[in-house]
Amino acid sequence: MSTTLECVTPTGTASVVERPTGRRFAVLGAATAVIAGLATVLKASPAVADCQGSPCCSLAKCNQCHYAVSKDRYTCPSGYRRSYWTCVSGSRTYGCGECTTGSNCWTGPFACSIWYVW
Repeated sequence: MSTTLECVTPTGTASVVERPTGRRFAVLGAATAVIAGLATVLKASPAVADCQGSPCCSLAKCNQCHYAVSKDRYTCPSGYRRSYWTCVSGSRTYGCGECTTGSNCWTGPFACSIWYVW
């Protein structure tokens, strides 16, 4: 006696897969569930390189840029220019900034990074 399980594939289409029964498959299923659970808990965040912990900026550097009064007024070392953008996480907008010599926000080298609530 077997049952069927409806699964959704990554392409978004549904397919029917035979679900094996028996003790051996129950143990295998339990072990797979434990491994999947650990992988979910231990997976890296989307912004792995962002060691400053910003919610959505994906910053390039761990050292924070110097600022006066508030973080949106950060300054860059000689030879670098400010580049900044915004991102949204949940219902909040965040300001993201870096000091770079590159031609846009995504090319370095970078001297420092910073983020703040917009």
